[in-house]
Amino acid sequence: MYIIINNKKICVNLRYPRHPRSKTLLQLILAIFLSVSVNAQNMPADIIVFLKENKINPEHARKFGALAIQSSDGRIKPVNTFSSEILRKLYKSDNIWGMNSDQFLLSLLAFPEKWMHVRFIYLSDKHFGLYLEMRLGNYFSYIEFFNSNGDYRLQEIIEEIYHKPPSERNKYEKDLLKLDEQIHLLHQLLHSGMLDIFPDKDHPNDKWYAPGDDFNFRDKRDSLFVSSVMPLYLNSIRAGLKTGNWEKADEVLNSIHIFQLEHDTNSRIDDKKIQAELLYNKLNIFRLCKKIYLIFGGILLLLAAASLLWVQGARYTQKLIPLLSLFVLGGFLYHVFGVGLRWYIAGYAPWSNSYETMVFVSLVSVLAGIIFYRQSKIVYALAVLFGGVILFVSGLNWMDPQISSLAPVLKSPWLMFHVALIMISYGFFGISFLLGLTNLTLLKVNKKKGNETIFFRVRELSIINEISLWIGLSALSIGTFLGAVWANESWGRYWGWDPKETWALITIIAYAIVTHAAFIDKNDNRKWVNAGSVIAFLCVLMTYFGVNYFLSGMHSYG
Repeated sequence: MYIIINNKKICVNLRYPRHPRSKTLLQLILAIFLSVSVNAQNMPADIIVFLKENKINPEHARKFGALAIQSSDGRIKPVNTFSSEILRKLYKSDNIWGMNSDQFLLSLLAFPEKWMHVRFIYLSDKHFGLYLEMRLGNYFSYIEFFNSNGDYRLQEIIEEIYHKPPSERNKYEKDLLKLDEQIHLLHQLLHSGMLDIFPDKDHPNDKWYAPGDDFNFRDKRDSLFVSSVMPLYLNSIRAGLKTGNWEKADEVLNSIHIFQLEHDTNSRIDDKKIQAELLYNKLNIFRLCKKIYLIFGGILLLLAAASLLWVQGARYTQKLIPLLSLFVLGGFLYHVFGVGLRWYIAGYAPWSNSYETMVFVSLVSVLAGIIFYRQSKIVYALAVLFGGVILFVSGLNWMDPQISSLAPVLKSPWLMFHVALIMISYGFFGISFLLGLTNLTLLKVNKKKGNETIFFRVRELSIINEISLWIGLSALSIGTFLGAVWANESWGRYWGWDPKETWALITIIAYAIVTHAAFIDKNDNRKWVNAGSVIAFLCVLMTYFGVNYFLSGMHSYG
């Protein structure tokens, strides 16, 4: 490869390895040295000036974001949702250089030649650039993925990966495929693709088109409008940036909106749902709930632990806990509102994929804590904190929060009951897991001290743990039974030993053993029940995460 240092071209022989770890130590040291010398993160001065000085008017960007667009799965949503998804996929953030996602998308469409040089494409592994004979770093520009001859740097590697069966691809190769998807996505946007905002009233499948598509409307006037309106609109955007007058851009945008309404013969555009989704995007409900649960859950846990171990200070903590609980209750109601709003927007119960189910499990966990509030403050605090941790995991980059159309097999009323009961059981099993850890810790700490107060607390928490286990086991058993009925309707059989079904059965058996162990009359019985509630939770993790991400089967669509 060639690295430019002080305007001198230096050749470095770094060939593409099968896996990042196959790089020699000498090569890695050389790569780090070069990355420091080159100062690779700097972009050309004119690009930096462009990003600082050419920001789309926020009010006009808001109007653009309210425009309807058809997603790849046929769902009608606001452009704001589309732009947010695009920016998160490319840049892993909700804003870039002081621009929100709508401003970013408009700027990208109006100035594609500039954005080709902006380093905002995120690479999960900062060594990818070196393996592709580029440089070390996490952010790259579109133009950097093409060599001096205009050849796509990933072409040979991607073709090699696609020749492998999916089961034989390692994590590095899967990440390269994701990177290729990012480049392909940006390539389409730079050429006015993917922005499907023009409905074809005569298309049998209700197809919408993007300005860069090969379209041929039955009415030639429609074809003429679509082919001419986007260049006119982008010119008005550039003029608005120069003059500060956005009336022309607003006028052209309004003409596109009128075209949509006139050609939406199947009434797919629901203005109330569009506005609801814009509100949902703006509020970012679950992020705020996460902060509430983590902050107040942590404080409540400290206060509950203080009242547990410091008897004299219990009266002070008992006054603070109800006051802080008002914030938790407010967060919980806001959480319920968020789930309901997503339900209204999507048109189905929002627990059809990993992200949605985690949001729902978090809600159930906090609800379980509220149910046990009067019995134990420490259970309540643990449940709230656990709900915050689940929301934190759901917000990580590998989770996909976008609302999408349901897979055909999920379009059933059984979805609401089967999945809801399963997720409810996971919420209560999570509480039992935390209670088991807490009780085992208290028993270990109090083994030598012999404090009767702590023993009393352990007995109290163990009783609540058993109640939580029974609720979870009942919900899981009923939910699995309803799933079998649904499977018979969808696939013509009640049980097929699919990995998800198998691990659901294993989980039921594991928790049945734990709950029935409570009836064994032995001195160390309480210790084993609490330990069992911790160990059995590994089955839940395998059923929920392991099957979806490590095994393949009929339930892997989650």
